[in-house]
Amino acid sequence: MSNKSKPSIIAIAFVMAIGALPVSLRAQSAVPSAASHPIASQRLILPKGKSAIIDLPVEARDVVVADPRIADAVMRTARRGFIIGSELGETNVYFIDAAGRQILSLEVRVARDTSELDALVSRLVPEARVTFDAVGDSIILNGEVPNAGVSDRVLQVARQYAGGPDKVLNMMTIRSGDQVMLQVRVIEMQRTVIKQLGVNMNGNNLLNQLLPEDWGLNVATANGFSVNGSFLGGTTVDANWAKNFIRPSGYTFGSGQAALLNPSLFTGAAGYNYVAPVTTCVASTIAGNPDTCNTTPGSTTYGPGTITASEGAGSTIQALERVGLARTLAEPQLTALSGESARFLAGGEFPVPVSQEGNKISVEFKPFGVGLGFTPVVLSPNRISLKISAEVSEISTAASFRQPDTILRDANGVVTDTIRGLSIPGVSVRRAESTLELASGRSIVMAGLIQEQTRQSVEGLPGLKDLPILGNLFRSRDFQNSETELVIIITPYLVQSTTMAQLQTPADGYNPASDPSAIMLGRLNRIVRPSSTSAPEGRYQAPIGHAIR
Repeated sequence: MSNKSKPSIIAIAFVMAIGALPVSLRAQSAVPSAASHPIASQRLILPKGKSAIIDLPVEARDVVVADPRIADAVMRTARRGFIIGSELGETNVYFIDAAGRQILSLEVRVARDTSELDALVSRLVPEARVTFDAVGDSIILNGEVPNAGVSDRVLQVARQYAGGPDKVLNMMTIRSGDQVMLQVRVIEMQRTVIKQLGVNMNGNNLLNQLLPEDWGLNVATANGFSVNGSFLGGTTVDANWAKNFIRPSGYTFGSGQAALLNPSLFTGAAGYNYVAPVTTCVASTIAGNPDTCNTTPGSTTYGPGTITASEGAGSTIQALERVGLARTLAEPQLTALSGESARFLAGGEFPVPVSQEGNKISVEFKPFGVGLGFTPVVLSPNRISLKISAEVSEISTAASFRQPDTILRDANGVVTDTIRGLSIPGVSVRRAESTLELASGRSIVMAGLIQEQTRQSVEGLPGLKDLPILGNLFRSRDFQNSETELVIIITPYLVQSTTMAQLQTPADGYNPASDPSAIMLGRLNRIVRPSSTSAPEGRYQAPIGHAIR
């Protein structure tokens, strides 16, 4: 502590120099005179580098400063002194009279000077009603602002003044509780064209049908469709030609002979049997008339046999043209308070197996459907900042995963059982995430996509497939073209709540049909005349459910 009874020349000169500085609201105001009895401590908040004037009721002899590094006391006269803030911190200052009695006790806190910051905010952001409190080297913002945009401007000025964002504590409150309804439209058009044309030919010729072996030649083409994997259906035309003969099921060999017995010479050979024609005559009883004769025709019987094609040819023509058109439309809507997040999902969840420790498998559920998440911030009555995540997904087999089957065998390698592998479906996703700023009721295209994909392949016999015109007989063509156009449009609205009587739902006025109406007339619901008082008054200017402003 320091005990000062006389002002130094240097201290007096310093006080006179700072006397020309602006006087702050709390720091430079004169401290009220203290009564002799009882003595109570008074608190003085002093900006760093500024001074305060102290008027005493009686003459002081000694001034005691607990920490001269934080504050200094200089007596101009016996009853008037100055307290000078040197460093940030707190200390005590005591004024004592000639009898050793305490005249005044001051609790001095030296903090950052916020008067300049207050003047800056009042000039740059006049609509803000904010106070500034200094705690050590930091600044606390307190008060009310009309919207988030004003709060952000005040915060930027304070951070620049304090020298960094970590030195500013924001405790401002926003007076308006704006609510934002976000309407999202996801429109997707898909057009697909598939063309398949394939020709496959085959031919065979059994060149030798004699013992000890038969041999021949078979030729066939198998042109596939590699783009789509297989023929997807359509028209198939088959044409075949064959020259056939009957091959006996059995052959007869003579004893000790290597050659076949001729069925026409050896009765019964290979089941062959020949019966010669028989003619019978009856003599006429009348003289001069010829005899009556009847001839029984002969017969030839062969043994069992099979029909065998000695020569044959065939062709298959497969043709398909498929045109597909798909339209996807999703219009989710969601409402949230300014500064708060909201999420929406209309769809479901499908299970996905997940491997765990100990050779165990658990199940996790992945969401799919129409999802929307956003965080709005109302910057001003005509400015809304949005952080948006929109998604439209559906289960698709195009990106599915199929685990191979597991075959179980015994010790001898014989298959005993088969464990079917898991099939995990894929998900087709259209997702967009962005941060935007636009006015209430205005729309913007958040995302767009135009995609065209063409795939085709030609398969056939090398050389022959390249022949003009005739090459079509030796090749197949698989063609696929996909065109996709996707647009995501968003529109935010500032909305207010209303009464239930002014709202309508899709189920209003619905009544299921009675049994006689359903059986006799095939109706699903009752037909009633709409009430004139069921609809809200006025014209709709936005989606039903909110009052748009």
